[in-house]
Amino acid sequence: MRLMDAADILAEHRTRLTAYVRKRLRDPEQADDVVQETFVRVVEQERKQRIEQPLAYAFRVADSILFAGARKGAAQTEPLDAEIACALPLPEEVLDYRRRLARFELVLAGLPALRREVFVKRHLDGKSRAEIAEELGLSLEAVKKHLVRAMIDLAECGDLDGTAEGAAHG
Repeated sequence: MRLMDAADILAEHRTRLTAYVRKRLRDPEQADDVVQETFVRVVEQERKQRIEQPLAYAFRVADSILFAGARKGAAQTEPLDAEIACALPLPEEVLDYRRRLARFELVLAGLPALRREVFVKRHLDGKSRAEIAEELGLSLEAVKKHLVRAMIDLAECGDLDGTAEGAAHG
């Protein structure tokens, strides 16, 4: 039995990745293009080196594509009248952000203590993997494994239905 390659894993989880991308786009019709670009980039990267967690990596690649597209789109569109333009987000965007933040915090709090501590030290405190390994008495590989698993768990919080019950059981 051969191991599944990145393309197989992504194909198996295409619906989930597409749903994730659609939730982050203003134009959901672009989701298929972003997912396709994600597949291409992940498969190209796997040809260069083996990817331990292709699905988690695909979520990061999709976020990168979305971020680059948002920057590009923002640079190309200007308000019709600079005096009526407001830099503040729309109320719906603020509400959506608060809901996503609440889901993220709930999932983060539900992580195993060591996994959460490694994630916080890396992504909130800005420490290197080596510093974390030394502080916690872990191998560098163990730190990497905790980070990957945390990213997978936290990526799933974007798939929740937005309720506390969905977050607790999802």
